[in-house]
Amino acid sequence: MTHSQIEEQFKGIEGINEAKKIYKQLAKKLHPDVGGTDELFKMLNSIYNNILENGIYFSNESKFDLELEKVISQILHYENLIIEVVGSWIWLSGETKSIKDKLKELNFKWASKKKMWYYGEMKGRNPKEKSLEEIKSKYGCETVKTKEKNKISY
Repeated sequence: MTHSQIEEQFKGIEGINEAKKIYKQLAKKLHPDVGGTDELFKMLNSIYNNILENGIYFSNESKFDLELEKVISQILHYENLIIEVVGSWIWLSGETKSIKDKLKELNFKWASKKKMWYYGEMKGRNPKEKSLEEIKSKYGCETVKTKEKNKISY
């Protein structure tokens, strides 16, 4: 397989879960332990990492990963929440204390330094912690719901 043939396999993907599925299928063919070569497997890893860092965007026109959509639909009805999708993570802020148990049930975790809840796969601890603004600038951000305040008219 050539570099362009591997890239071609990832054409038209819509989310991170789809990219993972394609990666796993190719890894089963290209890994040195199953008949592939070190060079091919390194090429696959390079392409996959590049796609994760630069190739999957969430714009207003694109749809979120199905998994993220399901999770968002379960919390969308709560009031006074700010729901932001940053890359392949959901970040929650606002009045979350009363729904803490529901968030835990949905596999959200508390980020104590950021004082926010997040949902998503963490690959490991980054020795250099990034602010949420740095994460947003790297992966992009779309606000799904903002905190609602009722205005009092005079």
